Amino acid sequence: MIQSLADQLAGCSSVKEKLEVLSNFSPVKSYLEENSSLSNFLGKALPEHELVIKAIVAAGQGEKLFKAFSEEKISLLLQQLSPVEKFYTSIGGIVGYQARMLELLAAKATSKGPKSTYHAPEGIDISNENAQVRKAIIDGIATLPLLAEIYPLGGAADRLRLYDEKTGLPLPAARLPFLGKSLLEGLIADLQSREYLYYKVYGAQLTTPVAVMTSEEKNNHSHILGICEEANWFGRPQESFKFFCQPMVPTINREGQWHVQGPMQLLLKPGGHGVIWRLAREEGIFDWFFSCGRKKALVRQVNNPVANTDYGIIAFTGIGCAEDKKFGFASCPRQVKASEGINVLVETPHSQGYKYTLTNIEYCDFKKFSIIDQPEKPGSPYSKFPSNTNILFVDLEAVQSAISRCPIPGILVNLKKLTYRTNTGQKKEEEVARLESTMQNIADFFSSTDRQQLKTYLTYNHRRKTISAAKREFTLGSSLLETPEGCFLDILKNNRDLLVSCHMQVPVVSDPLHFFEKGPSFIFLYHPALGPLYSVIAQKLRGGRLHPESELQLQIVEVDIENLDLEGSLLIQAESVMGHTEGQKLIYSERSGRCVLKNVTVRNKGIDHDMPNVYWRNEIARQEVCQILLRGMSEFYAENIVLSSDHFIEVPDGQRCRAIEIEGELHLTFEKIEAPSWHWEYTVDSRQAVVLKKATP
Repeated sequence: MIQSLADQLAGCSSVKEKLEVLSNFSPVKSYLEENSSLSNFLGKALPEHELVIKAIVAAGQGEKLFKAFSEEKISLLLQQLSPVEKFYTSIGGIVGYQARMLELLAAKATSKGPKSTYHAPEGIDISNENAQVRKAIIDGIATLPLLAEIYPLGGAADRLRLYDEKTGLPLPAARLPFLGKSLLEGLIADLQSREYLYYKVYGAQLTTPVAVMTSEEKNNHSHILGICEEANWFGRPQESFKFFCQPMVPTINREGQWHVQGPMQLLLKPGGHGVIWRLAREEGIFDWFFSCGRKKALVRQVNNPVANTDYGIIAFTGIGCAEDKKFGFASCPRQVKASEGINVLVETPHSQGYKYTLTNIEYCDFKKFSIIDQPEKPGSPYSKFPSNTNILFVDLEAVQSAISRCPIPGILVNLKKLTYRTNTGQKKEEEVARLESTMQNIADFFSSTDRQQLKTYLTYNHRRKTISAAKREFTLGSSLLETPEGCFLDILKNNRDLLVSCHMQVPVVSDPLHFFEKGPSFIFLYHPALGPLYSVIAQKLRGGRLHPESELQLQIVEVDIENLDLEGSLLIQAESVMGHTEGQKLIYSERSGRCVLKNVTVRNKGIDHDMPNVYWRNEIARQEVCQILLRGMSEFYAENIVLSSDHFIEVPDGQRCRAIEIEGELHLTFEKIEAPSWHWEYTVDSRQAVVLKKATP
């Protein structure tokens, strides 16, 4: 009965029509006849508010919500549910939301149309650099002016259990401190690293427009604005960001009843990131992108810090732009039984034979689509189907067109255990579900009858260079998968691969047990604009050795390091990493800090492993450290010397410091400079590789 009502409401074109349908619905009539206080309130309510209240009653939730009716409390309820009624209007508003939830909970949802077959998709292998991949990398750099970026940051992130240390209030994932900065700051640093690479190759500054979908969950929207304001908008114009808020939706138990936290107080959660496309259209995001000259977009989630590693994203977007694709998935091997969706090629009978759709299936829907989560080969840890990583490429016009056919793609329901507090402070743990949707399933509308000529595409890359998510808090005895600790170890493995490609001797990465007992076997962290391409970094760092338990951190871009022998901790930080600022705006330029180390040996006690270090946060205590801080446009030069024990070397803006050894003692000399004495020139050679040359004025 409720589904029939939802269909009627979906067919109405005005609030007035919807009210007529609801007013004539017998359960609504009966309920209002028995509840005079609510009926009296409706007599003076706005039509939009009357619609919401009657929809709640029609959805069978009147008794639960209005039992202790209060005009003071109903204003908040209407404020929360009016966006739900409006957003889900295509399926019948609040009534349609409830009907679809009940259908999915009862496992009555069935795939419509002919029987489909699910194949592992044929993707483009970018895991090893070859001529095809080098072309994709150069295409990715060259087409950066066509790209916008979209960040869906409105998720609940309940499993991270992240709280403000002072107030005890829950925090969104964007606030998670990871490697010394919030996850959101990491996203912007990754974007700027690619813009800086474009600047070095083509000599022009880009400012990529960024759209961010937030929510009211855990004050997510306020926190994200707060991060941007605290960082002075990352040196970018404030108008280069646009924010839009996804609706919060009612949660429901297995029996179809809404969860409440107190009288007329709902337990609300974000409704999944599939709402992003329609919201973006309604909030003018697509029009804004077009006005900025952008035709394509890269979509990234905040909880995957490794996505910008090496050339993965650059080659991925390069293929999408060069081949004018409508949609793309950056994929990688998926571990069997992981809580991750999969990418599949769906083959469906069609009047012309078959049609093919490259899309995503969420792990909670495997049973529905008869997907068996089994290894690709006996004994392999990896699944037959690759992982959906939520790194997406979209053609803006194509997606905007698809929205009219599917306003809410990938609708599903997923029951999860959730701990929350009532308004009296009582702690409750219950199974909670909400109607979710998936942004990647807009790809369902880009089918082709030619398997070899799909409008969509997929790239394959190494897993730990594509996805290592920080989704949940680590607990003893559990897997490291999707934890900040596991992500940190994956980053160290990637960074070891990088240093080995630089012909450096590096210890192997600690196994998890050793890591938790004694700490990492080494640490190497760097600013993404140092590359981000490994092939670029390998021209800046050449040879040398990192001894066990040593630490090298390079928050600098212009470095020339050859045969560094490090035992202990070496931190090199440029105050101006990628250029200079005018007002608060970052200008990519050569007016930055730079450092030359040739045949330098560093010896100090380094990390204090007896202290409670939180390595993945980059919260590290040290017994001794050699720290070089470069202010503004400054330089440090050292050759054939030993830097032993504690050192803090600060070079003022507009000066060059030379470190020399006289009779075994370190001496520093300073001189004024008007301009940098050297810089790296980036060119693209005939092999389509980025080649660096050290240039002097």
